[in-house]
Amino acid sequence: MNLLGALGYAVFERIGEGSFQLSEPAPDWLPAGSIMEAFPFLEVFLPDAEEFWANEQSRSELYSDLWTQNELHFCAIALRGESNFLLIECAEQRFQQAQSFVQYAHEASLARDQIAKLSRELKRATQAKSEFLARMSHEIRTPMNAVIGMAELLTDTSLNDEQREYVRIFRSAGDNLLNIIDDILDFSKVEAGEIVLEQIQFNLADVLQQAVDIAAVRARAKGLETAARIEPGVPALLIGDGGRLRQILVNLLGNAAKFTDRGAIWVSVEADTDKGVLHFSVSDTGIGIPADRLTAIFDNFSQADAATSRNYGGTGLGLAISKRLVELMDGKIWAESALGLGSTMHFTARFGVAEAVVSAEPVAQKPLGDRRAAPRSRGLRILLADDSAENRFLIRGYLKGSGCSIDEVENGALAVEQFKRYAYDVVLMDTEMPALDGYSATRQIRAFERERNSRPTPIFALTAHAFGAARDRSLEAGCTDHLTKPIKKATLLEAIDKFVPSAAPSDRTEVSVEEWLKPVVGGYLEKCRADVAVLRVALDGRDYDKIRMLGHRLAGTGGGYGFQPITDIGGALEESALARDIARVSASIEDLDRYLKGVKAG
Repeated sequence: MNLLGALGYAVFERIGEGSFQLSEPAPDWLPAGSIMEAFPFLEVFLPDAEEFWANEQSRSELYSDLWTQNELHFCAIALRGESNFLLIECAEQRFQQAQSFVQYAHEASLARDQIAKLSRELKRATQAKSEFLARMSHEIRTPMNAVIGMAELLTDTSLNDEQREYVRIFRSAGDNLLNIIDDILDFSKVEAGEIVLEQIQFNLADVLQQAVDIAAVRARAKGLETAARIEPGVPALLIGDGGRLRQILVNLLGNAAKFTDRGAIWVSVEADTDKGVLHFSVSDTGIGIPADRLTAIFDNFSQADAATSRNYGGTGLGLAISKRLVELMDGKIWAESALGLGSTMHFTARFGVAEAVVSAEPVAQKPLGDRRAAPRSRGLRILLADDSAENRFLIRGYLKGSGCSIDEVENGALAVEQFKRYAYDVVLMDTEMPALDGYSATRQIRAFERERNSRPTPIFALTAHAFGAARDRSLEAGCTDHLTKPIKKATLLEAIDKFVPSAAPSDRTEVSVEEWLKPVVGGYLEKCRADVAVLRVALDGRDYDKIRMLGHRLAGTGGGYGFQPITDIGGALEESALARDIARVSASIEDLDRYLKGVKAG
């Protein structure tokens, strides 16, 4: 009945014979007085209406003739239902209301079309921004691949102290530029809502220690002390995204180290009053932040002031990204500071609490000598397709001394032609090339293999595209794996060792460290020792993919550095992780720990 009133009807409910009650607010055109006084014509219509209401077998409505009253045209309508109603329609008002509804519908339709148009424009703008960032990332990463890669090759040559310092500086500059690019891409993903938090078990102490270890590199160089504390009552095992939590802590600790010239930086964790929420604080004794900038520093591309950017560098995106990640964790972030005395960055985050892990029953374990070693990259025939002479030179440098035979081509069409003529163990395929791009070339190679019913050859996409969609595109085209430029030597060798089958297993042997490897062996062993802690956390969380990945890496690098037992243990870790054999994984981790504690580089 509300709709009838809106359409210009006066609605009366019949409460007895000849008796009616207005059931809607009176319209402006309704004359004053009773219904019979307002509409004398009803004396003619009401007898017919009463007969209509009394006869339940008749139709559901009865219309009167039109009549004119005060220069307006009216019609009465009797309605029968659970209640009986008498409607008085003013024709002029009805027409006016109908026109208003039509006008409203027209305007609503225009507004809907405008919204749809704006939505399409926003979608195009977002797509254009993503394409721009992807293109810029590609154009910057391509030369960075040569810069960082050549620096890595130079590090492995004979250098005097001055030359080594030069190489260290431009490697550091290249890594800083790469971090800026990654910040921009990360920010773009957050803005587009493309980041989804994982919900997996992790050890809080390990995540905290990893973040502090990363920040400690810069802190030690500046003579700063570092410390971390987890207050009593904080659960050891949590459920959430440990990787993103580490990213937040690294951002905050990195800022603390950057803006502190003397003193210390430290981080603490305590349970919040809200159940399931932890309160993190990162403090420093640095330059401090002006009071009027404590909120603005979390805005996009914002720093404390213009001088901060000039003196300390940075994009001003680290805190903005951290804020978005904290919000995804159902938390908040804020800052406290005093100029010249230091700052404290606070944030809260909500996590689930993991139950204690119960170890499985032990089972028989194979001795080390029975374990299969990881595949080696030596003696392989490799097809390298890249239109950049610098990138081809870099790959040749990475594989120098490996015994691999490398055939080089400059575009995808030549890659397909070369692949059809010769047999290859590995194909390294740049994705952006003239004549035929790497994606299309890979599809043609896969089609050729299917025609010949041959086993797929490992094809690695070498690309400067860092968005997740680029990896999906590579895999969809048929690539075995997707390697993002700048490509490190270790990354390339690990990928080859992971996917290229081994001709035969190798026995467990220990060899003396070659002279040219001695400067880097110490760092390698320290990295392996750090991996022991990571493996134990992964085992606690039943993260078999992580264990398998680390096993691959150990298996693919140990023998190359002269530590064959590391390769053997890595192969065992990989196998037991694939089999989800908890006891064997645990035993292999302990084997690795014991070996690393006793090994010395000769």
